[in-house]
Amino acid sequence: MPFPSRLIETAQAHLEQLIAERSLEGPHLDFKRGLPPAWDNASRHELFADVSAFANAGGGDLIFGVNEDDDGIATAIVSMDLNPDETALRLADLLMNGVEPRMPGVQVHAIPVTVGESVGSVFVIRVPQSWAGPHRVKTNNKFYVREGNRKRELDIPEIRGLFLRSDTQAQKVRDFRTERLARIMTGDAPCKLVDGSVWVLHLIPTQAALGMGAIDPLPYFHIHRHIPALGVQHHVNPRINLDGALGVRNQDETGATHGYTQLFRNGFIEAVQVVTPRAAADPWRILHGATYEDNAAQFLTRIRVELEHSGFNPELTAMMSLLGADRVQLGFDRFTWNVDNTQGVFDRKSVVLPDVLVPAEAEPHVGLKPMFDLVWQAAGMHGSINFNENGDWTPRR
Repeated sequence: MPFPSRLIETAQAHLEQLIAERSLEGPHLDFKRGLPPAWDNASRHELFADVSAFANAGGGDLIFGVNEDDDGIATAIVSMDLNPDETALRLADLLMNGVEPRMPGVQVHAIPVTVGESVGSVFVIRVPQSWAGPHRVKTNNKFYVREGNRKRELDIPEIRGLFLRSDTQAQKVRDFRTERLARIMTGDAPCKLVDGSVWVLHLIPTQAALGMGAIDPLPYFHIHRHIPALGVQHHVNPRINLDGALGVRNQDETGATHGYTQLFRNGFIEAVQVVTPRAAADPWRILHGATYEDNAAQFLTRIRVELEHSGFNPELTAMMSLLGADRVQLGFDRFTWNVDNTQGVFDRKSVVLPDVLVPAEAEPHVGLKPMFDLVWQAAGMHGSINFNENGDWTPRR
């Protein structure tokens, strides 16, 4: 019986089934009797090599707490008397710093188990096939790949091939964004927009970028699920279209709207909000610095719920764009910050920011901070003014 697609749902029964079926180590499964008593250099290197080998191949589950025989067949559950939360966090921290580039989508889960009189945990590290690799182990600067039930070093032609593969997958994400922005700019959005500058937020779950998972639009059509939108607290009117589930904000008498959210069937997400002038005669459209950041963070919070419901890990890539940016001002107290007339405004019609990886565990405001900093830098500032020295979001009105 394979482990559930949502790792957090894995329980002792799944481990017991591995034993009952005499499951064998292979390209996507590796058993370890236990965690090392101390994380010395050799132990860390072995962990980094094992996990990066999965990421550089087809992905897999590394299970600490399953005994195996000489043929690699699972024979018994081994309960470890370790603090589950602290140990899982320790493993995640090690992996974050031991492999480069960082492996997207890696999850660590502690499974509570009882074996005889022993109550403890088994730890699973789930590693998806990576689109950001190949990944190199920092301890010896080498690349590894999973092959059968073992790992081995990659040779130069294989490394080159992995670079080409990752470029192809990353290009898929970039092409999606380019195509979507072109549609919005030419009036080919899924619904009519009111006149104004357009703030676009694309969110790409790591699993979706790898072609893993899907969003079923039907629950939104039957209003069993709700579609969030940028800039509003309430949910928006759902409908089904060819791309998936579409949520549209209230439309005016012409049928135009101030924004929408498109949930694509493949897990990609597009959120749009139109920035309009405060008065008809005002040439400027104000994107208030603290408000838009909070709107983005609240949207991320609510969209994570929908992603997890569809079986996606909430780690994702965020990409922000501003169309008609040359008529937009960032809203903040210009007198307090003593800025000149070139700061707080954008010097081009379209601002298309680089992508930012938002870890699953990151608090929304903090996880999006690199994106917010890019917005302020695009407007001539040093970075977002809404974070204190400790990196906490403390909005300036």
